[in-house]
Amino acid sequence: MEYERTPFFSVVVPVYNKAAYLEEALESLYAQHFTNFEIIAVDDGSVDGSWELLELHHRQGRIRLYRRDRPGPGGYAARNHGASLARGQWLVFQDADDWCSKDHLAEFNANIRRSKDSSIKLYVNAYAKRRGDTVNSAIALPHSGKLTRQQGLELFSRSDYIHMNGACIERKFFQESGGFPEGVYRRGGDVYYWLRTLASLHSTHYSRKITSHWNIDNCGISNNLSNLVNTHPARDSLDKMPHDLTWKEAYYAKKAINRKLISWAVEKKRHGMSIAEDIKSLHPGALSLRQVLHCLTLVLPDNLFVHCRTLVGKTL
Repeated sequence: MEYERTPFFSVVVPVYNKAAYLEEALESLYAQHFTNFEIIAVDDGSVDGSWELLELHHRQGRIRLYRRDRPGPGGYAARNHGASLARGQWLVFQDADDWCSKDHLAEFNANIRRSKDSSIKLYVNAYAKRRGDTVNSAIALPHSGKLTRQQGLELFSRSDYIHMNGACIERKFFQESGGFPEGVYRRGGDVYYWLRTLASLHSTHYSRKITSHWNIDNCGISNNLSNLVNTHPARDSLDKMPHDLTWKEAYYAKKAINRKLISWAVEKKRHGMSIAEDIKSLHPGALSLRQVLHCLTLVLPDNLFVHCRTLVGKTL
């Protein structure tokens, strides 16, 4: 990290009770090959010793440290607060219980320099999902490099190819877009934002190089059932998208929304929760055959639902 000049990247790290993982996350940032960046840690009122760890790193001059007294659902308010204090041209977000490779920022920098395209405000690197000692790649196909708006929406209709740790977004654009939704959603607000962003930008960039790991064990989506009470926030993103989407772009946007609604409904069904509103919110004209099969399992009795889930597949 080089604080004597204006940083190219500002890495925002929201922290809430992550003392057990915080050192690994920060060390992965300190080890970056590309060094012109700053780290902004925003503690959300931790009570597990995270704040004390952060204070130590702050005193060592390795991070800029700020604290919010009231935790915000999903860490969205903490990320927005960190972004508002950033000095870099580009924002990168790093969850406090995750990890990034030594070339994480270097890959973003190389693609930004290589493209020389000021219209691209969002760069995405591939990531891997880590559960214990098992690591599974989350690489989107078939597109890579510069993506048109249609291609970006198409990829998101296939999979969550954008993860919080794998995104690099222009700070000015992020601020003008309003940032992540604060105080609205407990989980899924990032998906809501990425969908809106993909629909707003005429071009983005995607690299299949894996430069970060998402620790699935700590995601907490279904560990706290209150996170699943409402429909997935993706449902609300369509009304916030620009009106100049082509038919194909709108189709892929709706297909992506369907994917998240069904995934949410599957999780709720497993826990005996009502899924009526989730099904009602689907866009029938944008349902793929695979999504239809998932929907069919949702109307089955619980015992048949569990059996059929193994046949249809566990993920969307």
